[in-house]
Amino acid sequence: MSAFIRDVLAAYFTAAVLVAVGFGLLRAALALGMERRLDARQTLRVGRVALGLAVLLPFVALVAREWMPSAPLFKFERSLVSYAAPLTSVEARPVLGAVPETRSSGMGLPWAMVGMGLVGAGALAFLAWELRRYARLRRKLETLPVLRRVGRVRVVLGDAADGAFSVWFPGGGAWAVVPAEVLVDSEALRLTVRHELQHHRQRDTVFAYARLGFDSAFFWNPFARAFSRWLAERQEFACDEALVAVKHVSADAYARCLLQASLRVPVALSLPAGVTGMSHPTVRRIHMLFQTRPRSSVRTLGLSLSLALVLAPLALWAQGAVRGRAVSLTEARALAEAGQKAGDLPVVVDAAVVEQLNKFVTTPKGRDFMRKALANLQEHREAMTGTLRSRSLPEGLLAVAMVESAVSNLPETSREPSMAPGSRGAGVWMFIPETARRYGLKVEAGRDERLDVARETEAAASLFQALYERYGDWRLALAAYNQGEGVVDRVLAESGVRDVSELVRTGKLNGYTATVQAGVLLLRNPHLLD
Repeated sequence: MSAFIRDVLAAYFTAAVLVAVGFGLLRAALALGMERRLDARQTLRVGRVALGLAVLLPFVALVAREWMPSAPLFKFERSLVSYAAPLTSVEARPVLGAVPETRSSGMGLPWAMVGMGLVGAGALAFLAWELRRYARLRRKLETLPVLRRVGRVRVVLGDAADGAFSVWFPGGGAWAVVPAEVLVDSEALRLTVRHELQHHRQRDTVFAYARLGFDSAFFWNPFARAFSRWLAERQEFACDEALVAVKHVSADAYARCLLQASLRVPVALSLPAGVTGMSHPTVRRIHMLFQTRPRSSVRTLGLSLSLALVLAPLALWAQGAVRGRAVSLTEARALAEAGQKAGDLPVVVDAAVVEQLNKFVTTPKGRDFMRKALANLQEHREAMTGTLRSRSLPEGLLAVAMVESAVSNLPETSREPSMAPGSRGAGVWMFIPETARRYGLKVEAGRDERLDVARETEAAASLFQALYERYGDWRLALAAYNQGEGVVDRVLAESGVRDVSELVRTGKLNGYTATVQAGVLLLRNPHLLD
């Protein structure tokens, strides 16, 4: 759960950054000449596309990295794919208790929960406040006199202080509010009504709720607020342009209407977030009425694609930076299948194996330990492998020595770290005295044959052979190697379950088997530690 929360938070904050980047790129492109090549409606459309890309791409990138880890951006990922290609052909088999991906906890659960809680509480508080304002506005609108109806839109007379605005309530109808003062000027009334109706035709009143959700989600982000205000302005420009260019309204008459509106409403209105209505018309709106701009779908598409080509790699990079070197469940299964040889130790990848693998790969302690194990293994590998093969045992059992002692010939009193739970033994295979004596090794004062690598390897091979003959399952044999046959026999008898993944998930067996299987993956894929 902590990895999931961290990923969602990372995607959220990535979206917050991309909003700023996307807004900056859009404004830069328009300032460098694109604004003269696009009309207001196309500019509004590109702005909405940029906002959608900035918000959605981080979450799309998160999903893409979960299920399609085939487009690596970093050296680590390229090496991973080269050893496990093609990753996309690997079937994602269901595993009891598994999550799509298990990662190292760069952000612990408490901090992730606190961060998500604070952001969520702030967003909900902002949304609740604005929805309350919407509710009050609706109650007020229902008391205003209806001037006329145009289709589903009720045109009502409002106060001068409210100015003109449009709003739509799901299931509650659409409204266009015009100040009562315009009744004395039939031309101003006609143009004001047509302007507000145009907002409904353009679906601005529907997009208002998307803006409300955006404003709530990023209530703390000044760039998000600036982007939202910019979109609100472009909605007004698009309406103005549509009336003059498409509806053939006189630009002079419309400019006079805007000027009169600015004199009636000299200060900004206090409307709920997302309500369409520009409280303070600007000189720029009037200037725009007399400027002809070309309408080009190709330029609109080109600018939108350009923004996507910049924002998409940034979203992927951000997900990769948060994810770090962690290996996903899909990737681990691909590695297991690619490295599996006939007769070698089978690796069953489940959530516990991926968790242990990422402890080895992503933490300094884990990387140092396994690098040391692989380096030490070079000295003994040929002899140890020869002993295992002479008993027809899989070479993958070398991973037991890796996780037990880092293939270091250690006395029982050593304080060197081990990745294996339970009692500490001695030698490369970490035999405890009782097991060592049972398999013919002398453990006495002045003589400890566990420190003879060759003899202890012979004893370990005999033990592995006996355990596999007893259980017929290598994972159960590994569990018995660490916890003892008595514990494994009791667990099997009480639970009636032989699936080690299930027994580990329910806590009936410890995670030793998963640790060894993660070690096998590193034994076959040492590049993961590069």
